[in-house]
Amino acid sequence: MSIKTYHIVFLLTSFFSFGQSVNSATTKSIKANFTTASVKAYQESATLKVEDFYNYLTLLSNETTSGPLKTEIKASIYSFFEMENVNIIDFTTDEKPFIPLNKLIDKVQNKNYTFLVSDFESSIVASDYWTMQYKLTVIQNSKKSKSHYFQNVKFKPVLKFFGTTKKEVWTILLGEIEQ
Repeated sequence: MSIKTYHIVFLLTSFFSFGQSVNSATTKSIKANFTTASVKAYQESATLKVEDFYNYLTLLSNETTSGPLKTEIKASIYSFFEMENVNIIDFTTDEKPFIPLNKLIDKVQNKNYTFLVSDFESSIVASDYWTMQYKLTVIQNSKKSKSHYFQNVKFKPVLKFFGTTKKEVWTILLGEIEQ
């Protein structure tokens, strides 16, 4: 082969490799991988995950919940979030400061709180997340407070292992809670 042929093969290989790397970055966005109807279904699933989070907090705060069950509840709560130390609003106080998730879990334990969520609305989808707005009612010893909160919901591919097989699976993870 001549040098000219090597150059052509090299250039074609370079363009092919570049094209592959550019394409993989864009396929990680929600809109590139899912229809509007599919995204709506995932948003509904995220609503259920937020409800589960508050139901688990209610169980955790109940004094009659057993110790082993509380350990399992904590593990389930942490699995809902992208990070265990995510900062969220401390909705148990009037000041509503930011607090790490693990501190909130410790704070509500055995304090007999009831958490009720309602009026969910989802925002427009960004590349890998959307924001949910909802009303939260916090009840403790007949004291009731209501506020609106915004919850970031991440939706991204995560590598999961099934025995010896690994597969990329899109997963809903809760993020920051703000007011």
